[in-house]
Order: sequence, then structure tokens, then C-alpha cells
Amino acid sequence: MGQHTRRNLFYTSERKTGWPWLPALGVLAAPVLLCLQFTPLVETRPQLSRAEAVRIEGLLLDSVPADPGVAGLHELRWNQEELNLLGRHLLSLSRLSPAWAARVDLREDALGFEVSRSLGTAVPTYMNLRGEIIIDQGRPALGSLRLGYLPIPRMLIGWLAPGQGEALASEDPLQAEAARLLANVNELSLDSDEIRIHLHWDPELLSRAGDQARQWLLSESDRQRIVEYHAVIGEVAREIPPDERAIPLSRLLAPLFGEARRKSAAGSDPIAENQALLQTLAVYVNGEDIARLVGTEAAGAAPAAQFVEVRLLRRQDLAQHLTSIAAITVALGPELATMLSTAKESYDARHRSGFSFSDLTANSTGVTLARLATRDRESALELQRRMSELQSDSDYMPAVGNNRDGLTQDDFSELYRDTGSLAYRRRVAEIQLLIESSRVFAGL
Repeated sequence: MGQHTRRNLFYTSERKTGWPWLPALGVLAAPVLLCLQFTPLVETRPQLSRAEAVRIEGLLLDSVPADPGVAGLHELRWNQEELNLLGRHLLSLSRLSPAWAARVDLREDALGFEVSRSLGTAVPTYMNLRGEIIIDQGRPALGSLRLGYLPIPRMLIGWLAPGQGEALASEDPLQAEAARLLANVNELSLDSDEIRIHLHWDPELLSRAGDQARQWLLSESDRQRIVEYHAVIGEVAREIPPDERAIPLSRLLAPLFGEARRKSAAGSDPIAENQALLQTLAVYVNGEDIARLVGTEAAGAAPAAQFVEVRLLRRQDLAQHLTSIAAITVALGPELATMLSTAKESYDARHRSGFSFSDLTANSTGVTLARLATRDRESALELQRRMSELQSDSDYMPAVGNNRDGLTQDDFSELYRDTGSLAYRRRVAEIQLLIESSRVFAGL
């Protein structure tokens, strides 16, 4: 009897020591559960239609000054519908949709926003974020924030969105450059109809911010690869006779992809090698300082490379188009690169030398090259083999002699209406077929 009593006492004691953990676990789990909800604040939207894509292109073109290389005052204006359209486009380009969805709500002196993120669980669960951006002394500031059912304390909001002075002094170069960009905003006003931003357009500051963004996307191993490919370019350049004014792009592509092929055979990641190769090539062909890509410290280890003009089909601008868009593709994806390519030609039609299908062909070739060079391991290796055996630029780039170039905006509208029309899409499809039928890309 006494033994049975002792056994019961033991079990009772064990239950008492276990129960205190449950309230502690509940306290820890409660904030997490309060952040989750079973319905989204924002429903996901279908893919952008062609008409919406054309409208976005127009909004972006209207947002850029007629001469973006000249500093000066500039104004941006968007209504609520346009802001939400641009937001959907941004989510699409960043490949966050359809898991993410967002929308904004213009109010008097405030911009409300709602964001939903599907967690992809068996039971539909969402992380919902709701907040408000207010105008504080002419500057945007985060006024309130709620995650699910949980309001975010003001102190934490201040930590999430530091003040301008704190951001400018940040040791993070990208955050500091972003703060400098925001400091160029002279006035920001909100009402229920539109948002208006008056700013000082500074091309030099935009360029530096772009450089910081590029460097932020690179790992230390990426920087090392770029330095090594820069050395390969330097070796090729040293072998160019002094009286040879320019070289074809294939003169660089073949040895660079040959080096990538050698490194991949030794066990390196062929996709990473191809990414670094194309980024390095773009910097050299466009006459940029390698430090703009890898930073001053890493650039110190890069041997100097004598600059030689590089041409594609005897045109320097086509080589610059192809390599620049290829670098953008490996960094940000083919969708964004293609959009930028089309927008650039539409901008030229409106403000500069006119819409050029030759430039568009070089851009499309660059996107195709980068896409196949980074699609998967097998494609990356096969492209290395083919590109390392290049004989001439015509092995991968279609002829452009029969293209209609220099089309003004009116000329383009008369022929194609806009970039969403069937006639324009057919023309682009014809160009893409020529590219994919070339010796290098055929069958990939």
C-alpha cells in the first residue's frame, strides 16, 4: 500500500513539473499566431495583359526626363490606379507574385498600403501587413504598421524605418545611397487623387546608386571570378596590334567562354562562371571602371586591361547593347531585361535617334545568350562549349542590314500602333526566330 502511494506521489510530482512549460510556450507562440490569418488582405491578380504592359511602358517613359543625362528639377505624378499597376508590375518582375500581392490606397496626406503573402501551407494561411505612410515635414514617414492582428509598436517602427540623418550615416553603402536619393526629393504631396513628387534629378547620384546595387548583388566569390575574367580580357587586349583600332566581340567571347569551360571542368559552378563572365564583359565593352562593379578593394587586385574598342557587325553600339542587356539579364532576369530593352527603344523614338530594330535585335540576342548561359547546368555547359568555338559574330547574331531604324514615335505608331500590337509582336517573333536559328543557339 505504501509502495503504491509512493508511486502515485511520484507521478503527481512529475505532472506538476511538466505543466509550467505550457503557459510559457503559449506566451511565446501567441505573437506568432497573431501575425497569421486565414484570409488575405489582398487577392492575387492575374498576369498583366498586353494592354496593361503597354500602359506601364508609357508610365515609365513619362517618368524619365527628355534628357536623363542632365541634372535638373523633375516632377513625377501618379494616381492610385497607376500606382497599383506599377506595383503589380514590380512584383511580377521580382518574381514575388503570385505568393505576394499588394495594393495602395491614396488618402488626404497619407498613403495606405496592404501586403499579403501566402505561406503555402496545407491550410490556407497568410501573413498580412497593413500600414500607412504619412508626410512629416515634407518627407515620407511610416505612420502605422500592423502585422496580422498584431500592431507594431512605435519604437519598432522607428527601427524599421530609420530617419534620414541616420540612413545617410549608415555604414551600408546601398542604404546610404538610397537615403541620398530620397534627400533629392524637394517636395512630396498626397491627396485622394494622386501622388506628386518634385525632385532634383541627379544622373551622377543615380549612377552611384546603381553601382551600389550591383555590388550588393555580388558575393565574394562572384567578385573573385570577375577579377579573373577581367585578367583574361587584359591578356587578349595585350595581343591586339597597336594599329588595330577595333576588334569584333567574338574575339573576346571565345577566350572568355573557353576559360569558363576550363573552370567548370575543374569543378566550378558553370552558371556562376557564365554570370560573372557576362558582367565583366559588359563593363569592359562599355569602357567602365571595374571598380564600379566589384568595389574599390576588389578592383585593386584586378590587373589593368588596355581598352580596345569592341564592335558587333562593325558597330560599337550594337556590342554595347548586347553586353549591357546580357549583364542585366543575369543579374535581374530576362523579363526585366526585355522590358528595359523595349522601353529604351520607345524612349529613343520619343526623344532621341528613333526606334531601332537593329538595337532591339542586339538586345534580344543578349537576353537569349544570358538566359541560355544561366538556365540550368546542362545549358550553361553546352553554351560554354559552343561559344568557346566561335568563328565570327554571325555565329550567334543575325544580320541587321534590312532593318528599319530611326523610326520616330509617329512613324512607329503608323506602322505598329504600339508595342502590344499584333504587327509589332510578329516582327519581334521574326527576330527571335532568326536568333534561335543561329549556329550557337540552335537546338538549345
